[in-house]
Formats: sequence, structure tokens, C-alpha cells
Amino acid sequence: MTVLDRHVLPDVALDEAPLWRQIIRGFSQCAFQCNEFTALFFIAAVFVHSWHMGVFYIIGVVLGTLTARLLRGDRTLAGLGLFGFNSGLMGLALGNFFVTNTALWIAVPILAIIVGAVTVAAARWLPVPFLAAPFIATFWVLWPIRSGVGLTAINLGAFGHSQVNYFLAILHGAGSALFCITTLSGVLFLLGILVANWRHSVVAAMGALVAALLASHAFGSSGDAVNSGFAGFNAVLAAVATYELVAADLRLAVLAAIMSTWIFAFMNVNYPSPALASGFVITVWVIMFLGWFNPKFNPAAPPGEPELESEPESAAAQPPVPPLPGPRTPESPSDVMSHGRTDRPQ
Repeated sequence: MTVLDRHVLPDVALDEAPLWRQIIRGFSQCAFQCNEFTALFFIAAVFVHSWHMGVFYIIGVVLGTLTARLLRGDRTLAGLGLFGFNSGLMGLALGNFFVTNTALWIAVPILAIIVGAVTVAAARWLPVPFLAAPFIATFWVLWPIRSGVGLTAINLGAFGHSQVNYFLAILHGAGSALFCITTLSGVLFLLGILVANWRHSVVAAMGALVAALLASHAFGSSGDAVNSGFAGFNAVLAAVATYELVAADLRLAVLAAIMSTWIFAFMNVNYPSPALASGFVITVWVIMFLGWFNPKFNPAAPPGEPELESEPESAAAQPPVPPLPGPRTPESPSDVMSHGRTDRPQ
């Protein structure tokens, strides 16, 4: 494991990672990192916001990872920490949306185990990265029956109309990826990503800024909705996920931030349950689908057919063309377009 490109912990094969590293990495995967120090920053970010949400976060990641281990989940995915973060997100969401009572303390470990099992199933059967889908799907099933299991939803109220502050929107958008709407939580979240990969930290902040600009100028969102990070956290996750999982391309990251902000706004208005991180999940899946479909939509020229821009066989067959100013050397196609990496599944 590296911190700012310096080795701090010995490297270990993913399928041989010890249980404690699987668990710790589960916290960092909330932002698509596989870094134990990132995990510590994320845990601190949650605790400075709410101690009971911090406890729920830990319970979720630990039980989710143990559940996957008992169900014999893929060892490589376990080594990446991918079996813990969905259960951790469930713990955070429960602490954010429901009153802290006895029923909630009972529900957190039970739902962490359920989400852990759903994550293992999704890893085996989904043809695309499961991302945060196991947590979202389970929460959506819970929401309509919340009263029946003794959970009391918190009345979060309407957003006010204060003036938009883009600095706060970026920090709170980052913190809201962990359901933490505090400035210090946002700083710790970005620092946590920074120690693993500084480019990802920049992309996360960029995603939050794109969402804030879009929400305030195009959607007409209230100032508090923007400043609180509510309008931006899906863009933070979508930008980082696309940059890491699809291609290291800033253009795709900006596209993902825009798409996820719009999809989240649509879901928030039209879906009967909290939209959660659905905007980011749908966006990444759509971009991956377009990447799969694009070669079929734009097939390469069949072998053996003449090139459209081939040189003429005889210069006499063409009328003379006056020379253009500037160099005459044609560009190589590789100079025009380059492809990003597509490593690291999630």
C-alpha cells in the first residue's frame, strides 16, 4: 500500500489479503480506493459528523466483509475491500434517515448482513460492476415498510434559499458521499482520497463543482440544496468512478458529473424513496453500456476495403492543387485520440 506514492505497508496478493486488510479497505472503497490510510480518513470524517453514524459505519463494513467471507465470496474482490463498503453505506444511510432508537440499533447489524449477502450475489450474477446497487436496492425495499419494523424517519425539512457558496458546495458535496454534511468531513474525505491518488481527489472536487454550477444555474436549485452538498455528492462519486473504472479521461469524468446530477434530480422528484446514490450508479452503467455499444454503432472498415484517404495511384489523374501554408506532414491517428486505462473492477 502506498501513501502519496510511498510504500507504507507491504504489498500482498489480493486473493491472499488478511481479513483485517479486507475490512479496512472496505471503508476506502466508498470512494473507489484500495488504501488503508484512506479508510482512516473516511472513518474520522464520519465520526466528526456523528459518533453513532461512525459506529454504524464500522458495524456495517465489518459485518458485510464477514458475511461475504462466510458465503465464500470472490477472494480477489474481498482483497480489494469490495464486500464491505455497501454494508457500510447502509449503516450510514440508516443513521442519516432514521431516529436513533432501539429498533435502529437492532436493524443496523441485520441489514448489514443482508446487504453483504446481496453484494456477494450481485458480484456473481451481475454482468456489470455492482457499485452501490446492493445497498440502494436493499434500502428501497426497507423504506416502504420502515414503520412496520419500528423505524422512525427523520423529517429533514425543506432547503432554504441562502446564497450559493461554491467553496462550501465542493466540501459538503464531498462529505455528503458519506452522508456527512460538515465542512471538516468534506476536507477529511478529500484528504483521504488524496493520500491514495491525488488525481482522484482533484476529479472528486471537480465533480462537486460541476454539479453545483449545474444545479444553481440550470436547475434553479435552492442555495442550501447546493451548499449542503445534496446536489453534488452523486457527481463526486460518478466522476471518480468513471475516471477509475472506465477511463482516466477528464472529459468522461465531466460527462459523468453532469449526467449523474440530472439523473439524481429526476429520481429525487419522481421516485417514492430517497434517491440515494442512484444517479451515480445509473450514470456509470450507461457510460459502460455506451462504451460496449459504440464499436457496434461505429464499426471499423471491413478488412480488404480500400482506405478512404489513400494516396491516388497517379498524380496525373488529379487536378493540381495549390499548396497550403504550413507543414504538409499528416497527423497520425494515434496523435488525435488516445484511450484511458480500464483496470480495477468494482
